[in-house]
Amino acid sequence: MKRVLLLTIVLFLFIQINAIGQNAWINEIHYDNGGTDENEMIEVVIENPGTYILSDFSVSFYNGNNGDVYDTKTLNVFTVGATIGDFTFYYYYYPENGIQNGAPDGISLNYQGSVVEGQFLSYEGVMTATGGPASGMTSVDIGVEEGSTTLSSESLQLSGTGNQYDEFIWVDPATATAGEINNNQEFGTYVPDPEPTNYPTDFAAVANALTIDITWIDAIGDQLPVGYLILASGEDNIEAPVDGTPVLDDPVLSDGTAALNIDFGVETCTFSNLLASTPYYFQIFPYSNYGEFIDYKIDGTVPAANATTAGITIINSEDFEDGLGTWTQYSVTGEQIWYQDSYGGENFAKMSGFDGGSHENEDWLISPALNLDLYDDEIFTFISAMNYSGNVLEVFYSDNYDGVSDPNAAVWIALTVELSAGSWVWTESGDVDLSEINGTNIYLAYKYTSTNSESSTWEIDNILITGMPDVGIDNPTSNCGEINIYPNPAFDEVNISMQKEDVYKLEVYSVNGKLIRSVIVDGSIFKTDISDLTKGIYFVRISLINSKNISTKKLIVF
Repeated sequence: MKRVLLLTIVLFLFIQINAIGQNAWINEIHYDNGGTDENEMIEVVIENPGTYILSDFSVSFYNGNNGDVYDTKTLNVFTVGATIGDFTFYYYYYPENGIQNGAPDGISLNYQGSVVEGQFLSYEGVMTATGGPASGMTSVDIGVEEGSTTLSSESLQLSGTGNQYDEFIWVDPATATAGEINNNQEFGTYVPDPEPTNYPTDFAAVANALTIDITWIDAIGDQLPVGYLILASGEDNIEAPVDGTPVLDDPVLSDGTAALNIDFGVETCTFSNLLASTPYYFQIFPYSNYGEFIDYKIDGTVPAANATTAGITIINSEDFEDGLGTWTQYSVTGEQIWYQDSYGGENFAKMSGFDGGSHENEDWLISPALNLDLYDDEIFTFISAMNYSGNVLEVFYSDNYDGVSDPNAAVWIALTVELSAGSWVWTESGDVDLSEINGTNIYLAYKYTSTNSESSTWEIDNILITGMPDVGIDNPTSNCGEINIYPNPAFDEVNISMQKEDVYKLEVYSVNGKLIRSVIVDGSIFKTDISDLTKGIYFVRISLINSKNISTKKLIVF
C-alpha cells in the first residue's frame, strides 16, 4: 500500500511540474551569411532537463511563404552542451542552406506536440503558421536578422541577465556560442541599473541629399547607458519614451516618424530615402537595462537637432518588386534574358548566360526615357552583385536611342561605376555624375555578354536617379518682382500675388518635373483651386509674357 502511495505521489509531482510549464527557450540561431550559408545552427536551453524526456521536446521550422513546417528535429538528436546551474544547452548544426533565410521564416520550440509558451518566433518579419504545432498562431519577430554581411562564425543570440526567456533580448550578430552561454548572457536574478547619469553631447543632424546623418559623443558619468533611443519626426513634436516600455526600431522616416536603438559606443546613425526639401527633427534618449526594466533618461534638457533635406527629385527609382518595373530587357543574342529574381526576401534584376552550360549572350537592361533637361546635378546610383567567371557588366547612356529598337543601332557612351568583384557581394556603384548629360530622351543601360565557355551571373538592385529641379528657383534676376503664395501649405485654394499689374504665365510642376497646369494671368492676384492635387511638394513657376526671366516658388499641398 505504501509503494502504491509513493508511486502516486511521484506521478503527481511529475504531472504538476509539467503542468506548470516548461522553462525552455530558443537561445541562439544562425541561418544566413555572406556566400554559401555555413554553420547553420539552432540552440535551446532547458531548466532542469532531468525532469523531462528529451525526445518530448522538438524544434520546428516554418516556411514564411506558405506557413507550413519544412523541418522538425527532436532534442534527443541535438548535441548536449554546457550546464550552468540548473540550465543545460542543446544545439544542432544543419547542412549548408538547411535553414531558410526568411522575410519571414519561423521557428517553434514544442513540448509533446504543443508550442512552449512564447516560443513561436520568426525573423525578418511576422508570419502565421498554417501547419505544425503552431498552426493558426502568429509569430513574434525577434527583431534582429542576418544577411550578406554576417559571418559564418556569427549568430543571433539572447543577451542579458535572467532565468527565463522574456528577461533576455535578441541582439545583432555576434560570435556564435553553440553549446555555451551566449555573449553578455548571465543566469540569475536581474537587478536593474539606475538610469544613465548624463546625456550624450554634441548631438547633431546633417543632411546629405535625401539622407540625414546623426552623430553624437557618448555620455559619461557614474552610470553609462547601454544604448540610445533616437526619435525622429517630420514635426517638432517629439514625445519622450516611457520607462518600462521599449520602443522598437522603425527606420522609415519618410512616413513622418521613426525610431532607432543604437548601442553605446557607436555614436552615429543614418535615416535614408527621405522626402526632398523637408525638415526633420530628432531627439536622443540614453537608457539603461532592457525590456520591462528599460530606464530612459528624460529629465532636464533632452539633446535635440534638426536638418532639412535638399530639394532633390527622384527622377527614377527601381527596386524590382514588380518584375523589371520601369526598366525593360532587350535580348540581342542568346536564349537567356534579364528577369526578376529574389533571395532572402530581396527582389532584384538578374542575368546569367548559364543554362546547363555556358551560352553566348548579349542582353540589355534599359531605363525608361529620362528628361534630364528638367534637372541639374543628376546622380545615378545602384548596387550590383556577381559570381562566376565571365565578362564584366557594362553600363552606358545614350542620347539617340529610340527606346524600342536593337540598342546596337544607337550610340552608347560608357559610364564609370563601381561593380561587384564576385562571391555575391553586393557593391555600391558610387555616385555616378550625370550632370554633364543633357537631353529630353536619355537612356541608361546595363549590357551583359557571355560566351560558350564563360558566363558570369549579375544582379542589379536599388537603382536611384536623382536631380535638382531646373526651374530657376528664386531667380534673383527675375523682373517679376516680389511674389507671394498663401496659404502655404494649402489644401483647397491658394492665392498668388505679384508685385505689379501685368500679364504673367503661371505653371505648376510636380517634383519630378511634370507640368500639372498652365494659365495666363492678367493682373497682380490669382486664386486657384488645388483640391484636385495630391499631397506633396510642387513648384509654381511665374514669368512675364515674352520674358525669359523666371521666378519659382515652392508650394506644399497637404
